[in-house]
Amino acid sequence: MKNLDLKNLGVQEMNTAEMAKVEGGGLLGGALTGLLGSVALTVNTLSNDASAFLSKTLANALRFVWGL
Repeated sequence: MKNLDLKNLGVQEMNTAEMAKVEGGGLLGGALTGLLGSVALTVNTLSNDASAFLSKTLANALRFVWGL
């Protein structure tokens, strides 16, 4: 394989300090982060609601059984 001269293509080298300062992402990364955050929030809300529902249902069922 031939070595490409990337400087002719407008590519710049970065040292470790420069790479640490650069914030990655862009349009796709931001959208993906937002989507994953939204999905995580939805799952968390659903699990909390389901847990509360099951807890109340179990408490009511136990009250009914003990009241017989």
